[in-house]
Amino acid sequence: MAERVNMAIFNEIPAGSTVRIAGRCEFQAESQKWILKTFEGGNLLMSPVDGDLSNQLVEVIGTKGQQGEVSVTQICKLPEGEMDGELWNQAVQMAHHSKLRHLFQPKASA
Repeated sequence: MAERVNMAIFNEIPAGSTVRIAGRCEFQAESQKWILKTFEGGNLLMSPVDGDLSNQLVEVIGTKGQQGEVSVTQICKLPEGEMDGELWNQAVQMAHHSKLRHLFQPKASA
């Protein structure tokens, strides 16, 4: 199951980890690559990306690569308009807090 992360957490986890990370998509014309601009200001290379996602808020589901990029499995578009990125980031941090983490983990089915 993909775990929600922010850029700081993404940088700490090992390659091969399955993640969910949110931000705004930007196409870099000079490199011909898609970048996810995370809510806390990080830039994350994404591939492959199908279609035009320019300036769209998304949550990317994928696997962290050896070079710190994300290999995209799925892209979920978030609602249009302004989003409180700081609130999103705080929720992700709270879900990773050692004393609260158990509240955000899926329960094992019987």
